[in-house]
Amino acid sequence: MRSFFLALALLAAPAAHACSVAPGYRVPTTLELAAQADAIIVAQPFDQRTGANGEPEILFASLVILKGAPGREVKDDRIVAYAPGVLEPETAAARPSDPRELVRAHPEAYDGGCVRTTFHPKQWVVLFLKREGDDYRVISYPFARTAEDTALPDSRWLKAVREYIAIAALPPAARRARMEVRRDLLKARGDADSLAIAADIARELAGPRKPLREPLPPVK
Repeated sequence: MRSFFLALALLAAPAAHACSVAPGYRVPTTLELAAQADAIIVAQPFDQRTGANGEPEILFASLVILKGAPGREVKDDRIVAYAPGVLEPETAAARPSDPRELVRAHPEAYDGGCVRTTFHPKQWVVLFLKREGDDYRVISYPFARTAEDTALPDSRWLKAVREYIAIAALPPAARRARMEVRRDLLKARGDADSLAIAADIARELAGPRKPLREPLPPVK
């Protein structure tokens, strides 16, 4: 799975720091992230601390585990995950994700830091995680949708993530056929969420994303 991630330079720190990416860097798609992640959860931030590098770090507790264990509500055996960032109780500062969006990252990623680092204590977020020793940490790629808001039980984003988790669980050779079937079924349903997810699957079927300098498709 590493072949689609070109070498990049990223400061995994709050957005006040600037980041840069290597020429030719391609933002990973949701399918690529779902295949790479060791766990995917719906989580809520519950604490903040100073990380080993001296930067602020947020702790998230899972509400639902989508990948890494059977999808279910979790009570006692929660996954705790870590990410660089700060908790901000003011809604204006901790902007929510666009509920219609499936492609572009949270607006804060475009403010200079390339990743989102500000969260409201009551936000529910879909997190794509990698295991690091005994910890889970949010995957950090510039402009990737690895920490986007959701609602339970089924926001548009959560529906899309579930689709890609199911596709990523298949052998690579079987994924294209599955995507073609799901694209057509979702288009036939005709509701706004299904059409948006079908269009995103069609983009996945069209091949790798263009390098970052190419514009991402507009919100529909």
